[in-house]
Amino acid sequence: MSAIDNFLVFDENIEHLSTSQSTNVIDLVHSRNIGAGKYMYLECLVKESFTDSGTDSTVTLTLETDNDSAMSSPTVLQTVAVIPAGALAGSKFKTLLPSTHDYKRYLSVKYTVANGNLTTGKVSTYLTDTDTLYKAHSDAKPEL
Repeated sequence: MSAIDNFLVFDENIEHLSTSQSTNVIDLVHSRNIGAGKYMYLECLVKESFTDSGTDSTVTLTLETDNDSAMSSPTVLQTVAVIPAGALAGSKFKTLLPSTHDYKRYLSVKYTVANGNLTTGKVSTYLTDTDTLYKAHSDAKPEL
């Protein structure tokens, strides 16, 4: 289990049922050297199952950067995940952060809702240096 740095959290158990920016914006001036030579991941954990009336809604997460903390003219660095209606609590979506992009001062996550009829769904989204979707087994056998 890895610890999550509060300065690297975009959202904690937040509902995004319509298109919106993350609650928190990470200021790279204050959080510089994140990872310090390690791979960094953006992880999104579904905290409350996503439901809608037609099971056709999706939430697309994009990692964005800007020189303005209001994210008024952001540059999209990459698409992180597309969360479908029906995604259950406990589902994880993760991507490796790009190392070759020109990061500006601020980072945020944009949640873009398509078909817009979501009724429930909450996420926690954060940066981490731990790849929690991978677990090495010394004997190459799964745990029983």
